[in-house]
Amino acid sequence: MGISIKRWILSKLGLGGTAEISSLELQQALEEYRIRELAFHTCVAMIANAVGKCTFKTYRKHEENRGEEYYLWNVEPNPNQNSTAFLHKLIYQLYKENEVLIISGGKTGGREYLAVADSFTRAAEHPWKENEYQGVVVGEVSYQKTFPESEVLHLKLNHKDIRPVLDGLYQSYIRLVQAAMKNYEWGSGRHLKVHVSQIANAGNIGDGKDGKRDWNQVFGEMLSNQVKPFLISENGVLPEFDGYKYEDVGGNPDTQRSTRDIRALVDDIFDFTARGFLIPPVLIFGDVADSKDAMTRWLTTCIDPLCDQLSEEINRKRYGFSEWKDGTNLQIDTSAILHFDLFGNAANIEKLIGSAAFCVNDVLDAAGMPKINEPWANQHFVTKNFETLDGAMHRVDGKGGE
Repeated sequence: MGISIKRWILSKLGLGGTAEISSLELQQALEEYRIRELAFHTCVAMIANAVGKCTFKTYRKHEENRGEEYYLWNVEPNPNQNSTAFLHKLIYQLYKENEVLIISGGKTGGREYLAVADSFTRAAEHPWKENEYQGVVVGEVSYQKTFPESEVLHLKLNHKDIRPVLDGLYQSYIRLVQAAMKNYEWGSGRHLKVHVSQIANAGNIGDGKDGKRDWNQVFGEMLSNQVKPFLISENGVLPEFDGYKYEDVGGNPDTQRSTRDIRALVDDIFDFTARGFLIPPVLIFGDVADSKDAMTRWLTTCIDPLCDQLSEEINRKRYGFSEWKDGTNLQIDTSAILHFDLFGNAANIEKLIGSAAFCVNDVLDAAGMPKINEPWANQHFVTKNFETLDGAMHRVDGKGGE
């Protein structure tokens, strides 16, 4: 591996510098990078998958309208991405950089296209005048123009970037993980203590100054040729000469050892990463217990605020006050994130329709099914079990009540 690649890895971990990098340092850096990236990408993918299932509903004068804007956000934002891939990149950039920029590529074939910027620079932030964005790069295309705030969609995740805080925790925990790995490896290995009597020092062994081989050299060759093969092989014989006595001082490969200490530390990394992203840890680990309450909390504290920010940015930039006031806007429906069991919710569907709160097509749309193109499917029905308070009092009065 070239030194430039090593520097890149360490720079990703915030460990840059000019000192020479040893193989051990590089291996430790790789371990830290892999664990932290796995935790980060797992959390980001979970959020991106949820947002990707949302429906971007467009309205014209309070009536739902499925036109070009609906197609843009729910099907094809640009010729090279579908809406799911587009939203995945958007969410990744947002959590990776703490902000994301979406630019308009103009109209192609009569339709507008959107793209997520891979990088950009922003001039000084102004309280009253529009910000400007320069050096915008999308893929391999670099834009020379300056984008004013009104021509882009700009999202910022947190007021302060949380990744430096997580990186500090990663660096602390990775040392514990490495220590647990070393302890596991040592405890699962074989360790011998050799007692060498004075007899073994006799013969053609000296200090290396009179032509005789140094004792350390001879002993090292014996360890490499006889002791090491014995320790690492499935079956082996260790010769024991006069003057040498071997004693086992630690490790027991015959004992079934557990890696739970290491797993627990890695789980801790996933735990605090999930908490930093406002994801209940039980959802990351796939625990079934209390998952319903955890899902509700996650949608309330993480997904809904994220979708609110995105819809607000779309409405203020792509619609404006006058259209928004007249009921022409975009709303992100997060109800589709949860799996909808049509038969399991049959009783609830009956109540929704029978209470006149929703029509048949409303329920079909929420269930992700095609609407019925019939007038009655858009009508609202109410069961006879419901009655107004005035009507109930009138019946009581008619029967002699007060």
